[in-house]
Amino acid sequence: MRRFGEHYVRGLGMATRNNGLAYGYSITATASFGVLYRTAPPGSVARIFLFVLGNGVGFAIVSGLVTQGFRRRVDREPPVVLALATAFAVISTSVGVGIAALVGWGVGGWLAWILGGVLSTWAYLSVAALEIALSRGLHEAVGDVSPEDR
Repeated sequence: MRRFGEHYVRGLGMATRNNGLAYGYSITATASFGVLYRTAPPGSVARIFLFVLGNGVGFAIVSGLVTQGFRRRVDREPPVVLALATAFAVISTSVGVGIAALVGWGVGGWLAWILGGVLSTWAYLSVAALEIALSRGLHEAVGDVSPEDR
């Protein structure tokens, strides 16, 4: 039974490590859609595609910038850093959804659907990156990052 428990804990670790950032982004995108549906009606098929376009373009721009035009690989952070960062993900997801709400209320109409997608994506990615950087700093401050991960 002890061996099963070890495998179970390892499974939870793999599930959270491999899905944490994507899970946070999917929450942000889904909740941002819901917020826009309520604040910038009507939620037509065309407006839904504008939202999809905004999310895709927003993500592609950040990815292109970070990889210097898709030419450079970005180093990874250690799993313990990502685990701590994703524990803070309620902040990045809330900021992303909050931006979508502000756009829905402030801009409204079809423009809110594309801007809501772009800006909620940028907000989530920016704050998630801050959560990761702060988590790395906290781990280094307490000496909890192995030398090969520095």
